[in-house]
Amino acid sequence: MDIFYAIIQIFLGLWWLWLPVFLAVLFIELWVNYLKEKAIKKINWLLLEVKISRDIEKTPKAMEQIFSGFYAILTKIKFFGKYWFGRAQPWLSLEIAGIDGSVYFFIRTPERFRNLVEAQIHAQYPSAEISEVLDYAGPLANKVPSKTHDIKGVELMLGKDDYLPIRTYIAFEESEKERRVDPMASFLEILSKLKAGENIFIQYLIAPTAEKGWREKGQEAINKLTGKKIEVKKTWFGNIYGGVEEFIKNFFVGIAIYPTWENPKKEDAKTTAANLSPGEKNIVEAIENKISKLAFKTNIRYIYIARSDSFNSANLTAVTGSFRQFNSVNLNAFKGNDDEETSIDREIQPFRKRFEFIRKKKFIKRYINRRFVEKTFILNTEELATIYHYPIFAVEAPTLRRVEAKKAEPPVSLPI
Repeated sequence: MDIFYAIIQIFLGLWWLWLPVFLAVLFIELWVNYLKEKAIKKINWLLLEVKISRDIEKTPKAMEQIFSGFYAILTKIKFFGKYWFGRAQPWLSLEIAGIDGSVYFFIRTPERFRNLVEAQIHAQYPSAEISEVLDYAGPLANKVPSKTHDIKGVELMLGKDDYLPIRTYIAFEESEKERRVDPMASFLEILSKLKAGENIFIQYLIAPTAEKGWREKGQEAINKLTGKKIEVKKTWFGNIYGGVEEFIKNFFVGIAIYPTWENPKKEDAKTTAANLSPGEKNIVEAIENKISKLAFKTNIRYIYIARSDSFNSANLTAVTGSFRQFNSVNLNAFKGNDDEETSIDREIQPFRKRFEFIRKKKFIKRYINRRFVEKTFILNTEELATIYHYPIFAVEAPTLRRVEAKKAEPPVSLPI
């Protein structure tokens, strides 16, 4: 204990050395956040409703192409852009809303990307109708939580490392159209069964990313599974140290002091890879597939809002169950982010209701403002197309908002 107190006294005695550095770092962090918030408030957002026709035969592969097009909003932010102008990476919000039993598809985008968003959707779904609408969630902000309305929300995160993929639409596909399984069907069925006064909103925030760290970790995992060793480039110091080490080893071996000193046998990478089990091979292929595609930082949240007299939290549990169809035991899975959910442990009785009220207010604010939480995760275009796409013709959702009649261009011979 005396040593501990001595260290504390020395640390406090050197306050003039570490305190200025700490304050400088804190100031820079607050300054960047201030500039970023200021820049975000200047963005003019638009909410677009997307209606699709009833005869869609395209698989989620078409939506994967749309996400690849959305990657074009990636912005390279330089030093002055970040620390002087507060520039931030733009993002999109893709949403599915069940309102009183009717199902809607929305995309919230900065106004300057409207043409890009519409062009990418029309390229894959030419008959789709896209129109600007008012924010459906805004009017509910002042109602919840209150005596008349209640709210419950969930934030999702990945259970394992980002380089491990979830179960994607490839696993749901069948060669015959009649046997195709659409993972969106369970979501639409839940939303279409909502009663009057019940609402469920599902929100996917996506921002393209060029970060390489998660890809490098994925490659390291592949190398570990296959037994492949990557030569690490040595620095000038490493080269000098390595040379000295080699000289000493050869010297002692030469004078027979350590005659049995031998280099460790190198494992044959090909032999190790060949000995992989079928499950390990699937993991390697899945990781390689994920890290090879365009990726987005992602947040997923969903929220249930209803009148207090008809509030049924089982509806939210059903949505949670639908997300579990994308889970894989050997790869990745979705799980709840306990730090950001609206409910807290029931064993914490003192002030529990007050804490839940504050959490609910923060949750609805995040939803309406479409803001990321700190714990984002990485999904590639294939994974995003799995969890958010327009349903195929086999999905029977009578309350889904669709294009009722196809529009056509007027004939060329039409007199003016």
